[in-house]
Amino acid sequence: MMKILTYINTAALVVAVGGGTFAFLNRGKITESIMSEVQKQLPSLVKGAMPKISVPSSTGNVLPF
Repeated sequence: MMKILTYINTAALVVAVGGGTFAFLNRGKITESIMSEVQKQLPSLVKGAMPKISVPSSTGNVLPF
């Protein structure tokens, strides 16, 4: 039983180190892909966050001082 747990732990360690190394070596590509997705979604997020502005079609008379 102890051998099986040792093999499982060793495999988990190898997978963790391999995944971390892969992520570290490809961090530039990962960052670029995330940034491109954010840049695609940013205009719609800003438009949704802006309040609706109503501008009157005409104004009233000028008031003297």
